[in-house]
Amino acid sequence: MSEPWNEVATKDRATVPPQPSGFFSLFDVATNDAFLRCCRRIPLNPGQSLFLQGIEHTHTYVIKSGLIRTYYVSEAGREVTLGYWSSGDLVGGPNLFGGGSHIWSAAANRRSEVLAISGPDLRKFAEADTKVMRWIINVLEFKLRWLSILFQIHGTEDVQHRLAKLLLMLGDLYGEEIDGEIVIKHRISQTDLATLVGASRQWTNKALAQLRDEGFIDMQGRRISLRDPQSLHAILSTA
Repeated sequence: MSEPWNEVATKDRATVPPQPSGFFSLFDVATNDAFLRCCRRIPLNPGQSLFLQGIEHTHTYVIKSGLIRTYYVSEAGREVTLGYWSSGDLVGGPNLFGGGSHIWSAAANRRSEVLAISGPDLRKFAEADTKVMRWIINVLEFKLRWLSILFQIHGTEDVQHRLAKLLLMLGDLYGEEIDGEIVIKHRISQTDLATLVGASRQWTNKALAQLRDEGFIDMQGRRISLRDPQSLHAILSTA
């Protein structure tokens, strides 16, 4: 029998780092309640901005529900998706304790609710609870490695290999095994996939179609399934 898809992915740590546990699943009720008392709730509709690149960094956000996309816009107007973050994830940074300006933007990918905590309040909360401080450090390590891998993907020779690596990352982070396939539970547009791999939508669509025709993936609208993750790993060795 072939090895489980997630064990194969774990062997290649360049594929994806371990995702830190979500805030609300990691801490006890008392810690969660104390955190909630420091926060204000912000509901977001799909497409609504949470914060914008260049504005003053005053708050950090923990996602209560929904999906948040972070992205960077170059001076030439080119938009690059940096990542997707869901329930329990921390969004903001790198100045989590406030100060300076946001160096990227964030917007709701679907209806979402986030908890906003000011930089000084987050610092006090973290300094008072070493478990929270360790979690923040783990989150920052994860985000740094994630962004580093994205830069590596952009340096891969062709779009198909970039896309294969990205899909394995998304499957490792957000995959659910359904009927023998790994379904990426978040619906991600082909435009966002293109910006994540640093390619045009035309070339990304062509690479997606090739991966589908070769039996590596299945696509139903924005739903993407990994039909054969082990073989998808194998094509990376030909890069």
